[in-house]
Amino acid sequence: MKRHYRLFAIFVPILVVLDQVTKYWIRETMNLGARREVIPGFFNLTHQENRGAAWGILADAEWRLPFFVVVTLIAFIVIIGYYRNLKDDEDLMAWSLLAIFAGALGNFIDRLSPRHSVTDFLDFYASGWAAPIVRKIIGHNHWPSFNVADSCITIGVVLFAYHAIVIELQARRDGSAESPGPAASESESESPESQP
Repeated sequence: MKRHYRLFAIFVPILVVLDQVTKYWIRETMNLGARREVIPGFFNLTHQENRGAAWGILADAEWRLPFFVVVTLIAFIVIIGYYRNLKDDEDLMAWSLLAIFAGALGNFIDRLSPRHSVTDFLDFYASGWAAPIVRKIIGHNHWPSFNVADSCITIGVVLFAYHAIVIELQARRDGSAESPGPAASESESESPESQP
């Protein structure tokens, strides 16, 4: 069994269970809309139910559930296909894909539940001098609440982008630097031994 498959089999269930347990705990201990201060001026626990995508997009659309189901299933197929073709040395990409898969699965389970909504509970916000700056950027000083699954997806996307932009570009540069150009190849073929 390839090491990447072992990583997938071990860490996807761990991340999904962590996501589901934390959401269940929030639903059981906090009323909908409640907020509990953890780090004053920076972080709260809250209980929000999001029927849409990020920032509540499509929350009121009647066709949102079949849309999310189809999109998520397509994402699963693409991720698994990509994962199966990973090379043995592509560890960062393996972590990236399994994190995205686990996050998508965690929120997918929520959408298929009787609530048909995703439980969000991590509430980060800016206060003091930073509040006006953040408010100007995103419209208010609270970042939209999110959950463990959303965190997995975000981390996975960041790792994916880093691999695609930094590692792949560096590998291409190294490959082009090592391969001799046409002029070098011609000069090597015209060695002194080949001269009359």
